[in-house]
Amino acid sequence: MSDRQQIRKNEAAGYEVETVAGPEAVAEELTGFLTVYTETMRAVEATDRYFFDRSYFEALLASPLSWLLTVRDPDGACAAAALAVKSDGFLHYYLSGTADAQRRRAPSKNLIAAATDFAESLGLPLNLGGGLRPGDGLEEFKRGFANAELPFRTHELICDPAAYAELGGGRADDGFFPLYRAP
Repeated sequence: MSDRQQIRKNEAAGYEVETVAGPEAVAEELTGFLTVYTETMRAVEATDRYFFDRSYFEALLASPLSWLLTVRDPDGACAAAALAVKSDGFLHYYLSGTADAQRRRAPSKNLIAAATDFAESLGLPLNLGGGLRPGDGLEEFKRGFANAELPFRTHELICDPAAYAELGGGRADDGFFPLYRAP
């Protein structure tokens, strides 16, 4: 089934997307996001660095440049959710998750379509990001929604060498950056 067909099938079944400005998100909405995000990180066997505590997300959603997008199933439960953040002239699809029980229905497709429409309403391009490695399944999934591809560059800067060394916990520099997140 194509992405568009799956989205229409979910809509016909009663799945709906809500977009809430970060500062207006209530505790129940954040709890729904945390639940589906954590289930997804467990399902993909993510490393510990992808598990953030609630206070991290509360701080992120306090920004007026953040939004919480939620796909609700016909019963009103959170089927999938994503955090979006405006920065550097883009709307960044930052973190997302899908409920284990909803994975076969792929409500994340509805979520990405809604994020695309939302970015357009803001007059911004949407950055879905890539995968964990070039050409992996996550990157290929995201490319299915893309209408453009742009180069992505990062800089490896250490602004406080003493703090960086402390965070590194004495690990030897093996080229992984940042060292404190090395596997």
